[in-house]
Amino acid sequence: MMMATMIREYERPCVERSVKKIHFAFAGLAILSIYVVIFGTEGIVSERILEQQLNISTTQSRIDRNDIVLGISGITPFTDICPAEYPPSHATLHDEHHEVAYYNHILHEQNSAWNRFFNNSERPHDLPKIHEFENYHYAAWKQERKYVTEASAWLKSDPNTTAISGPGWVEPKKELLAQKDVQTLVGDHVAFNSWFPGNFGHFAHDWLPTIALLKHLVPSTTRFLLVDDPLIRKFLTFLDPRFTEHRVEWIQFDSVYYIDGKLTLHVPDGIPNVYGCCTDWDPLRQWIAEQHPDRPEKDLVVFYSRSGSTEVAHGRILNLDTERKAMARIQQKMMQHNRGNHTLIKFNGQDGQGNTLSIAHQFSMFRRASTYIGPHGSGLGGNFLWMDPFSSKCEERPKILEFMPGPNSAQVQEMYASYYSNIRKWPLDYHNLLYTEESTPEITQINLDYLDEALDAMWGTPETLTLMEKKEE
Repeated sequence: MMMATMIREYERPCVERSVKKIHFAFAGLAILSIYVVIFGTEGIVSERILEQQLNISTTQSRIDRNDIVLGISGITPFTDICPAEYPPSHATLHDEHHEVAYYNHILHEQNSAWNRFFNNSERPHDLPKIHEFENYHYAAWKQERKYVTEASAWLKSDPNTTAISGPGWVEPKKELLAQKDVQTLVGDHVAFNSWFPGNFGHFAHDWLPTIALLKHLVPSTTRFLLVDDPLIRKFLTFLDPRFTEHRVEWIQFDSVYYIDGKLTLHVPDGIPNVYGCCTDWDPLRQWIAEQHPDRPEKDLVVFYSRSGSTEVAHGRILNLDTERKAMARIQQKMMQHNRGNHTLIKFNGQDGQGNTLSIAHQFSMFRRASTYIGPHGSGLGGNFLWMDPFSSKCEERPKILEFMPGPNSAQVQEMYASYYSNIRKWPLDYHNLLYTEESTPEITQINLDYLDEALDAMWGTPETLTLMEKKEE
């Protein structure tokens, strides 16, 4: 049985910069609030262990960090890429007039929420639990609330006893217990419960890392139970066609499956799975690097635009005049910081005819990207993982600048809604810019002077910054 290991508490040194910036931790208090609304508070810190009341053979354990061993040349463990900044506790926020005292209070609250397991010596773990059962039933279904799914695994002889508990895992529905059309799947299988099924960004940063972690841990003969979804099929087929063809069992919502063999279930500490840091994402970097080892020159700066796309459902479109000025500023800063050999590309997920770009096309673009700039949204939250997985030191990391709501623009979306709490586990140099108070949920604005400061911080070298100062004099 795998046992939990002690995790040291680290502190990230404060980095002084010429421009005053505010740093913040685990930007995701808003996501935590969404979780409470949807799921309630019980599942957030659930540590309930399977009751040994079932007269069957079961095992449950916490995944051990020592079980996650990278085996491909060129992939550096996340802990070793930028040791001075490990564990990553905050991105860099560029905003001179943000109320520091209030912000520091939020920072403390977010650290307590997202890192609750990391620093508590009584519960020294940041990796999920797994449970193993023999000859169990399994089903997943959508709730009435948009995007949310639930799942259950139970023993036929005692269907009123939930086999597993934790975020996303519940009692089986009565209509499923009464269902006579049960499909038998022979052999060992592994399953988890998905949040936001069919959403490109949430699949990429919420559950693809989970699939990669489980793939890394279970035997190669174990098949994955995944709800059949066109987007997930396309995504996985591009990532690893052999895995998709030979190791995925596509199942349907509201159908019952009897597993004639071992059923391994993944139990996270919360949904979305943002807790702890950061070993559990290393298998995903290894998987992507193995299947797509391309290492082209990083010569693109990608600007993510939510305008002109037929697939944007939640507004947050940057004012078009501001967007044009922002791209002009970016182009100017590229020249100032010796990035004239880079090309600035505007990306909204579609081609000129409104067709969705293939995943292969998006991969090719983002593998070449040295910097990704734009608003919070799935176009940013999904494509980050195609960026260079081979970084071995701080300065090699690709850079991200994400626009998000702050205290003066919380009307746009939940305050500090950002992907940082999830994708801090990827080797990225992560920066944030706040929407200004003129922003609405549909049309947003940013401060272009703060954009300049962010670009100087990301791209500036002592030589280019000194030259800029001399020109200003």
